[in-house]
Amino acid sequence: MDLDQVILKCVNDIWLEYCKTGSNSLSKEETMNFIKNTLTDMEAKDFSEADFEACFKEFDKDGSGTLEKEEMVAFIKKVSGL
Repeated sequence: MDLDQVILKCVNDIWLEYCKTGSNSLSKEETMNFIKNTLTDMEAKDFSEADFEACFKEFDKDGSGTLEKEEMVAFIKKVSGL
């Protein structure tokens, strides 16, 4: 399995856990739940609402107010330094 396949599997797993509508996008609330849980797991505490809003805006490339799978893939690659 190459890196892109691993990232796509990760994104699909995120959708299974956090996407309550079964759509191809996460709402802002669903994305916030994912980020909060991830940061809690990492014991990171210095992530404010303003930080989330800035991050969400950066990765919501089409400005739809939701995060599509392709945008999440780009997000994961960026925060991973890829």
